[in-house]
Amino acid sequence: MPEKVLGVIQNLLTGIFARLTMARQERSERTMERLVVAAADQFAAQGFVKASLADVSRSAGVTKGALFFHFSTKDELADAVLTRAQDVLDTMVEELSDAEPASLQVVVDVTHALNRLLRDNAFVRASVRITRERMSGRPAPLDFYSLWLGRLWKLLDEARLKGELGRSVADASARTMVTAAVSGVETLTWMQVSRTETEKWLIDLWALVLPLLRVEGAEQTVRTAAPCEAVPQLETGR
Repeated sequence: MPEKVLGVIQNLLTGIFARLTMARQERSERTMERLVVAAADQFAAQGFVKASLADVSRSAGVTKGALFFHFSTKDELADAVLTRAQDVLDTMVEELSDAEPASLQVVVDVTHALNRLLRDNAFVRASVRITRERMSGRPAPLDFYSLWLGRLWKLLDEARLKGELGRSVADASARTMVTAAVSGVETLTWMQVSRTETEKWLIDLWALVLPLLRVEGAEQTVRTAAPCEAVPQLETGR
């Protein structure tokens, strides 16, 4: 067979193989996405301990074999859900920071966003249940508290650098107040206090706390209510 013909055949086979590989990769990515979304839904609804891998595979509409191809353990699946919860938080903080120059305002807005996300976002709800229910002692850098408090404390550091915090306000005191806000929102949510009532609680809390945190005589006001524009709506599953 002429060398030129062999070259044409080889190129055709290479192209076919590349397209088949790409198709398999796309199917694999779609399957993984369905599994992570289904896991978030199941962990949020049933809890990390009670939800089984069979529940996840059934909800995703895939076989258990397909699940184990992507995730060998329940902990690996939980880590994937926590990573998605981190993506939700990072995107939300970035967009709120772009909209507000004052870091203290972003702190307030993030707590209001948490009030919504704990009710509407399966990844964030699941991250709380995973953090609470997973075996203690296991390293969890992406757990709910590490993520949310870490981001908020970083915003407080930025507020300090911008001169928004009073000089007499200790960093530890500012962090304690923000930690109380996050813990309060989480507790009220799991007590099934309505989003509206929790928002009123946050407004009252910030009305009390902000004068203690802010530099005396600051010209820029800090809104205690949620921003008029809704925080980003992210894909969450059901």
